[in-house]
Amino acid sequence: MSSLSSLLRPLDFGGVWDEMTMVGSKNNQYTFCNLIRRGSAERKTMDAKIEIDGAGRRSAANACTEPCAIERGMRIVGGKWTGSILWHVKDGPVRFNDLARMIGGASKKMITERLRQLEDQGLVRREVCDTAPITIVYEITDFGRTALGFLDELRKWSEGLPKSLTAEKR
Repeated sequence: MSSLSSLLRPLDFGGVWDEMTMVGSKNNQYTFCNLIRRGSAERKTMDAKIEIDGAGRRSAANACTEPCAIERGMRIVGGKWTGSILWHVKDGPVRFNDLARMIGGASKKMITERLRQLEDQGLVRREVCDTAPITIVYEITDFGRTALGFLDELRKWSEGLPKSLTAEKR
């Protein structure tokens, strides 16, 4: 865990991150543990455009050749129930069964899978308490807190959506 800590210091995730390069993968998904920071001179921006030449032919300029910053972020926190789990552990340690009760509609198996992913990515910490019976609690890490800002903005945005867009299709 110390290598993860040194990788994530200083915690400067509120702004734009420098370009990150994949140095490993787990189940073909980006994880924060597998990303390394590179110099700001190498940072790429999302400025792809369509250009039209003199003959009217269209071509892409500055096309994305790899997943953009938004796609990389969505691969980490965009999984089903992932944002909800992060949101519900933000206020302090939460026992697994309490978390399952708070997230209605998600199976315990799904919650377990997402918690393992979040733990692997360094967003959530799992602690086994020495009690009888054994209790397992989850809490958000400092690194995981960096995602709360945009999750709150997403919550506000989705609360303002028309019901017709958010109604379940049957």
